[in-house]
Amino acid sequence: MNEADTRANLVEPKLRAAGWTGSQVTREFFYQRDHIYAPGRVILVGDQIRRGKPRRVDYLLRLTDGFEIAVIEAKAEDSPPDAGLEQAKAYAQDLGLAFAYSTNGHEFVEFDFFVNASRTLEQFPTPEELWRRWVQNTGLDTTVAAWREKRQAYISQLGTERGKNPLLYSYCPERLCGKTPFYFQEVAIREVIKRLMRGQRRVLLAMATGTGKTFVAFLIVWKLIKSGWLKRRHPGRPARVLFLADRIVLRDQAYNTFSPFADGMSDPRWKIEGHPVNLNRDIYFGIYQTLWSPDKEGVRLFEHFPSDFFDLVIIDECHRSGFGT
Repeated sequence: MNEADTRANLVEPKLRAAGWTGSQVTREFFYQRDHIYAPGRVILVGDQIRRGKPRRVDYLLRLTDGFEIAVIEAKAEDSPPDAGLEQAKAYAQDLGLAFAYSTNGHEFVEFDFFVNASRTLEQFPTPEELWRRWVQNTGLDTTVAAWREKRQAYISQLGTERGKNPLLYSYCPERLCGKTPFYFQEVAIREVIKRLMRGQRRVLLAMATGTGKTFVAFLIVWKLIKSGWLKRRHPGRPARVLFLADRIVLRDQAYNTFSPFADGMSDPRWKIEGHPVNLNRDIYFGIYQTLWSPDKEGVRLFEHFPSDFFDLVIIDECHRSGFGT
């Protein structure tokens, strides 16, 4: 069989048998065929623009639409099963994924970036198995004991986790946000949330100008709040976030980016523009100068917030954020 027939007649039946589906209707355990994750370099020819060769992966596997976990590169039936392994590894590194696979339809060769080793498989791993391995190797194994029982327990656990785990929680729907994250933004979101869930108190995210840092910050907060993860740390009060910038234009840009949190009935956002302090909102946007400003008694605005008021503080443009103090 050529590559197309190998994929249709050999690869995809094995994926379905392992619990993966070609449909995104359920928003879980699905694969995307011929997924273009980067449209290709912009090439200038005179005053015309054209695109270079796009980066396309044969299969991108997702546990949910908010969490991708593996790539598969398929080759023709008469090729060695590892013929596409280096290709798959390059795609996985671009996408920040731990598992890369190459196949000829009969065998799968897996490369596991956690242990930097490959092995040959006759059957493709189930979604539950890949999730269990990912959780164990990233130090997020608080529920691994439940997965050591039967496979049905794995399925139940992963199904339960989908709505509560910020890693698995879906991104803001495109109908609300107007766009979906680029592949490098997905890597950034996943890496930041993973560190927060491991208990890391400070995370530095470095992204180039124009790569959508504010949108990334918004999606991180979306997943942390909508999954309930921040609130579960203190059930008695809501989760609260501060977005701190050094210019009003950046504060207002962030405020507008976070507009999907407003549902028409209520708006959890608040722009900190001066005294007195409003302590009844959940997502605050401010600049250093305003937070540093004193009231008539000489108490600075930031001092009116209880020390444990915010669960998450996002410092925008942190390389410019000292403001002299």
